[in-house]
Amino acid sequence: MTIRSLDELMPTVNFAGRATTSADSTWGRRVIPDSQLFYVVSGSAELIIGEKTYGIRSGECVHYGPECPHELFAARGTDYYSIHFHWRHESTAPVHPGLSIRAADREESAGRPLRPAPDIPPYGPTALPTHFTVSGLEPVLTKIVKEYELEQPGYGAALRGLMTQTVTDIFRQLLNVRAASSVSGGKIEPAIAAMREEPGRNWTVTELAAMCGYHPIHFSKLFKEEIGLLPKQYVIGERIKQAKRALLQGEKIEALAERLGFTSIHYFSHRFKKLTGLTPTEFRMQGKDA
Repeated sequence: MTIRSLDELMPTVNFAGRATTSADSTWGRRVIPDSQLFYVVSGSAELIIGEKTYGIRSGECVHYGPECPHELFAARGTDYYSIHFHWRHESTAPVHPGLSIRAADREESAGRPLRPAPDIPPYGPTALPTHFTVSGLEPVLTKIVKEYELEQPGYGAALRGLMTQTVTDIFRQLLNVRAASSVSGGKIEPAIAAMREEPGRNWTVTELAAMCGYHPIHFSKLFKEEIGLLPKQYVIGERIKQAKRALLQGEKIEALAERLGFTSIHYFSHRFKKLTGLTPTEFRMQGKDA
């Protein structure tokens, strides 16, 4: 399963439920045929994959996929949501995973948890962790469960839309947390602030590194680790953000490209379409029609 971007998502929900389990309930050592999102409302649970144990508390999720032997159990009484789904599947019709779940031998290789990493402009490839904290998911998860249980006309399509919303919300929260932790950490905050204030300036890595007190090579490495982008990629993303606002306010494309530091209108249009899927002119026209 390869998802190159969020726009390529075609999720199919195979099972959705909310339940409360007693302490010491276990789902054995098993392998599932699809992916599972397990969200704890209250109580606690644990997921074991190989030598790694993930403690799942209230407001936390785990995600893992097929061909990954694992054990899941509730350490105490636990209220949870369980969603089985395919990330990308032509049909919207649910196929219950129950008949295809198999027991895994102790000797069977642990494998690796599925960690989809779709490209999310301007942040680049963003991996979904096995274990993460999210907020505000309960309303949409409740809708998924109701759609699955009621099976009203068109429920497969409705489930696809709701699951797309769920995945998108999760990635947005992960990106917001990453950005906030990077900036608040202070390591590269001066460079981030400078690029946001003057995105049209032709910043060099040497200039940005000097603001933060680092050697340019170390600065680039640190920037990539914390933001997920190289400095040049980040500043282009900031330029496109400002360009979108300016286009809707009526600024001429030629003047805008020059003000934001693009070497030509052609290069500006190329970068704009790569990040937004539209040319500057198309983006402006859609804004007028909205």
